[in-house]
Amino acid sequence: NKNPLYTPPRFFCYHQNAKMAAMVTGEYQLKQKELFDILEAKLKKGESSVTLVEPVKDYVNDRRTCLTSVVFIPTELQEKILDKVISPLKEADTRQYYYVPNSFHLTIQNIKTINEPPSFNENDIELAREVFQEVISKFKSINFQIAGIFELPTSLSLRAYSDETLKDLALALRKKLKEAGVPDNKTYASEEVVFGNISISRYTSDPNQAFFEQVEQLKNVEIGVLKAFTVSLITTNSICHPDKTKIIEKFNLQ
Repeated sequence: NKNPLYTPPRFFCYHQNAKMAAMVTGEYQLKQKELFDILEAKLKKGESSVTLVEPVKDYVNDRRTCLTSVVFIPTELQEKILDKVISPLKEADTRQYYYVPNSFHLTIQNIKTINEPPSFNENDIELAREVFQEVISKFKSINFQIAGIFELPTSLSLRAYSDETLKDLALALRKKLKEAGVPDNKTYASEEVVFGNISISRYTSDPNQAFFEQVEQLKNVEIGVLKAFTVSLITTNSICHPDKTKIIEKFNLQ
């Protein structure tokens, strides 16, 4: 892999996988875990074609903008993520970018990926708003089990497991967005299995060995349950920085 921030695969012992399996219950969550594991392995070998965010040195002032929909993370879970995950990682390697609490989010459905200039206009935003007004209220709230680290070539996320409501919602939004003329431009690993994740760090340089040792220790970290009641349609930059985020409208699930 020619990406300078690409990290070669590392291997974890069986008891870690067994512990993670114990956290994940339900047929659909097991499918999500399988996809997480397959995608992570492929990314480490440079074999996946999923859409990834290209790294930059200065994420705070990143001018690239996206149009997306998210669930923002409540304060009690923000504190757990900071204490259990970000603090030890930052202590291991201060050079990387770590998300600030108010930027923690879980993406429900992308619309237009980050680009400079933006790959959308005000008319696209209005069309997307109309789709979300029509679709979101038809679906029940979603509970996400936040557990485990998801390693990508240039970033780290927390894994988020749910029931099939997430898939049904995402596919309904994709269908209606396409019909409205604002199709999602992101490439996914699967059309049948949809999972959530919460970005926690983006790399500004090759992480050091202490960082990856800490990642291994945190591989199966348990954060808790995120109860998603509200979906926010937003424009933002690559790190969802509060200063670069505009909430267009909030939509309530059932």
